[in-house]
Amino acid sequence: MRVASAPWSPGSPASAPSIARRVAAMASTHGLLPALLACAVATLAAGVLLRVFDLSNVVILFLFTVVLVALRWGKLAGAVAALFGVVSFDFFFVPPVYSFHLSDTQYLFTFALTLVVALVIGQLAARLREETASAIAGEHRATALANVAGLLSAAVSTEEIVDECNNTIAPMFGSRGWLLLPDAQGRINTQEPMLDGAVAQWVYARGREAGCDRSGEGSPVRYTPVVSPLGTRGVLALQGVAPSPSAAGEQQRLFEACCALIGQALERIHFADLAREAEVRIEGERLRHALLAAVSHDLKTPLTAIRGMAETLESATGLPQAERVSAVRAIRDQSDALHRLVVNLLDLARMQEHGIHLNREWHAIGEVVEVALAGAAMALGARQIHIHLDADLPLVELDACLFERVLANLLDNAAKYTQARANLWIGAHVGGNGLLLQVEDDGPGLPSDVLPETLFAPFARGVRESAISGVGLGLTLCRSIVEAHGGALHAYPRQPVGARFEIRLPLRQPPSIEPEQNL
Repeated sequence: MRVASAPWSPGSPASAPSIARRVAAMASTHGLLPALLACAVATLAAGVLLRVFDLSNVVILFLFTVVLVALRWGKLAGAVAALFGVVSFDFFFVPPVYSFHLSDTQYLFTFALTLVVALVIGQLAARLREETASAIAGEHRATALANVAGLLSAAVSTEEIVDECNNTIAPMFGSRGWLLLPDAQGRINTQEPMLDGAVAQWVYARGREAGCDRSGEGSPVRYTPVVSPLGTRGVLALQGVAPSPSAAGEQQRLFEACCALIGQALERIHFADLAREAEVRIEGERLRHALLAAVSHDLKTPLTAIRGMAETLESATGLPQAERVSAVRAIRDQSDALHRLVVNLLDLARMQEHGIHLNREWHAIGEVVEVALAGAAMALGARQIHIHLDADLPLVELDACLFERVLANLLDNAAKYTQARANLWIGAHVGGNGLLLQVEDDGPGLPSDVLPETLFAPFARGVRESAISGVGLGLTLCRSIVEAHGGALHAYPRQPVGARFEIRLPLRQPPSIEPEQNL
């Protein structure tokens, strides 16, 4: 509620002191009182110096006073100092003293020229002061903008930009601040009790400021649209007296520049998100096409074989027992290939969606190798397996089921690319700070035109077109499982021929086993 004050009249006793206080405050604000005091000090000093110097030399002291006042308090104070300096010089030092009467009319020209020189020098000094202050303020503004630009350029998400605005940029203007961003429907929502969501929404929609002005009138919060070249990105709300368009100066220019930098940073994040989404869509399309191409080939081949063998068994009534057994085994092998393909696809989809959940327990690596060899026995066939495990291998904390899948996939991969009676080596030893487990073969080795690391990408194969079945998921699953254990899986060429896959697992201290006590 605002109470109107009664109009002032000359006879009002309470009004005269109020007017006097206002005049004194204005005089102090514009440097008028310091100018008068400086003239008084110069007059006293001139009275002392007049005993030594001539009258023409003493006038320089008043010019020097005008320069100092103009440099310190500006143009108006310099002009006042020039006027009162000439008046003091005439009243106190020009004969007859203590009077404005002139004994010689030539002093009129002296006073006029002195006043003009004092005014010109004062205005030049004041302009130098303003330009110096403007340069210093510009340097401070450039430094502040460089700091703001550095903070915003380092932000990689809208949340980081919001934090920087609320905690760093807003305090630069002596206010609490909130950067309000619209949701997907373009609505400004805020839970802050100090803020008015309707006003913020109006500012965002119209692109115009609202709230308090520099004098603090109106709302206690000023709402400023954050505009980018392509539109309004949000609303910056500052509590208290914030810079406004009516407050020209470095503070307002700094505020506008900060709002522009915030808008550019938000636009950069927006386009980065769009680019990331487009990249995800492109990668999804690429994987989808690769999956369809691979699966169509690897489903068609075993299904054709199974159908052909089934038709042979159905039509050939007098088929010898050996050929019948061979056909049944072929059906079984092709069915196993289909089963592995479906399991790998399902496992990859589950791991990408939900991650890998490990059921870690302490195991001897030799037992895990034996189980994996048993599971891959059919795929290995007549290949010679050479196992070299150090005798003092420590226990390893791992998910035995998943790790057996890793070894089985590596052995199945080696069986695909080697001859029927090839040699395979499985070795394990402690090296560095981890356990090294190696699977080697004497097959054709890694392709010379393919980087070893690319073999672990989804749907990547060493030989792009071949009769060897597979869609390129086995090694991807192996690396994902090994990395979930905190390890690493790499492929290397083996000398003189063949390929070597090396797994490095971290070693931890196993729990101590308490000795059993006789009861």
